[in-house]
Amino acid sequence: MLKAKYLIDIVLSIIALIVALPLMLLLTLILWILHGKCPFFAQQRVGKNQKPFTIIKFKTESGKRTCQNSSFIRFVRESHLDELPQFFNIIQGSMSIVGPRPHIPEHVQNYEEWQKKRLSVNPGLTCLRQLKSPRKKILYNELIEDDIWYVENWSLGLDFKIMAKTLVAFMGLLFKR
Repeated sequence: MLKAKYLIDIVLSIIALIVALPLMLLLTLILWILHGKCPFFAQQRVGKNQKPFTIIKFKTESGKRTCQNSSFIRFVRESHLDELPQFFNIIQGSMSIVGPRPHIPEHVQNYEEWQKKRLSVNPGLTCLRQLKSPRKKILYNELIEDDIWYVENWSLGLDFKIMAKTLVAFMGLLFKR
């Protein structure tokens, strides 16, 4: 089953990158102009079995206050378009389409023992919280509990359910304006 998950991750990531390539090129150009430098953001995160990896995102933070607060930058951040480059992380094998969102090393260092179970799978581009109401405020420990529930109850069916819910939410964010 895990080999099937990996194969699905690769195939869907390649399709997503092909479909999103024109948009990603446009975002790269616009962000490069707005920031005046490389439009990508790389940061260390902790992956499966506590192995560190570098996550790639479009840069939506800047020293330029006007750039950072622009409606375009807010849209890119709120619609999660800044996360499109993470499909490269998935193809590389450090992430999965569905799994617990990756945390920074400083957060993982402070995990209690029970929280480390979320690190037994590849981190994901999307996760179980996509199935929850977008209006509901979710506490940190509740997120960790959801991640552990996902690890303990994982199935391809659950992954497809989370992907479908994520796609609906993403389309809603893109077209709500």
